[in-house]
Amino acid sequence: MPAENLSRGLTSVPALNKLYLMLKGFKSKLFGAPSLEAPEPPASSETPQAAAKQFRRLEDRSGPDDTVVSAQSTFKGEISGRAGVRVAGEIQGDIRCEGLVWVEETAKVKGNIFCAHVILEGELEGNIGPALHVELRTKARMRGNIQTKLLAIADGSYFEGQINMPTPEAQPGRFAEKRQPKPGRD
Repeated sequence: MPAENLSRGLTSVPALNKLYLMLKGFKSKLFGAPSLEAPEPPASSETPQAAAKQFRRLEDRSGPDDTVVSAQSTFKGEISGRAGVRVAGEIQGDIRCEGLVWVEETAKVKGNIFCAHVILEGELEGNIGPALHVELRTKARMRGNIQTKLLAIADGSYFEGQINMPTPEAQPGRFAEKRQPKPGRD
């Protein structure tokens, strides 16, 4: 493999960290057990804000590690994991994950979705939440309740259920009257 191709794949921080851990394990095999002092991981030149990945669109959260249930597949049981889930077939059971759950137009899900980010384009008979961001797109059909901080419902979608959008400001606010009554008025 030419060095140019290798260097292109190692420009991101996660790729460099993965390479570091691989080489660290290789070094310990060559030179015996590692010492009690663990070496520090390589310092990142990125700021903490830049290191936290920013996504402009919800579908940009979809990744190569996502679980896929294809259009011709049926799955019964619970799906759980750290990556996301992309559904084009049928699922009977709950979905629990840390990534994006994307229910496509051809999908039918009977169960609850417990995930931070959800895109619904197909059918869902069950609840969503607690979530951070939920989108019901044009062809979405849902019967169930939604608990989320941010919700987008497109024209043409069908929704039957209740929506709960908790906010930190849910507590009633109290304020002191700062205006002074004018003299001579009661």
